[in-house]
Amino acid sequence: MAVVLVVDDEPDIRELVRINLEQAGHRVITAANGSEALALLRDETPDAMFLDVRMPGLDGWAVLEELKSESGRDLSEIPVFMVTAADEPESRLRGGIEGALQYITKPFDPQELVRVLDRALDPSAPSERDQRRQVQEKALADIARFERTGTPEGDDAPEPRVRLTRLEHSPTTPTPPPRVRVARERMGELTPKQRQLLEELATRTPVTAVAQHLGMSRSNVYASLRRICRRLGLKSTDELLALLRQGALLPTGPSAGPLT
Repeated sequence: MAVVLVVDDEPDIRELVRINLEQAGHRVITAANGSEALALLRDETPDAMFLDVRMPGLDGWAVLEELKSESGRDLSEIPVFMVTAADEPESRLRGGIEGALQYITKPFDPQELVRVLDRALDPSAPSERDQRRQVQEKALADIARFERTGTPEGDDAPEPRVRLTRLEHSPTTPTPPPRVRVARERMGELTPKQRQLLEELATRTPVTAVAQHLGMSRSNVYASLRRICRRLGLKSTDELLALLRQGALLPTGPSAGPLT
């Protein structure tokens, strides 16, 4: 039996998930929003969490980031499954990059939640940290595939054309997409503080931890990232963070020396 925290602002959804998980033998605790969920976590550490994205106040992304930025393993290694009506490819990729093990869209089969939970918590399954790393690597690969082919994810995405003759040039390293090349060229236009922020984030350190380290609020960090996106010609902060953590913008890694 697992203890499962279900976080959703829709009472019907919470009840549906609770009933199905309890019928499968699990104990369920529920929260109606992100703030309530974090308050419950101070009293009890669940074995897994089903987390809605779009909630008033503290949304699912903020809760996920708070969990994965915790230094204590009890919270950071809780398996988290996002359950949401947001089906945009960008949101799916963000879920994987930020630490969710699976992104489940509404409407869903309640029994699928049971199967997802059982697979993740199976004694023979890899640790949450290893599962999370696998999902993050896949999300980064999907972003690279999207840049290359226009297809964000899936096994049906076309692969680059195989070169068949010696008349065609085969570079030893992949050529970055045009937008990434432009962003690299514009890196010199950033201020030292903006560059410092990117170097911190390139280490895969959670945004909350970087904000604390630099003495900034989380909202100010995201405001800076939006300004950097505009300067570099990138579409969103999610794309910027993904490229940083993929090593596509700062391939040589952070510069040496302490932060000031």
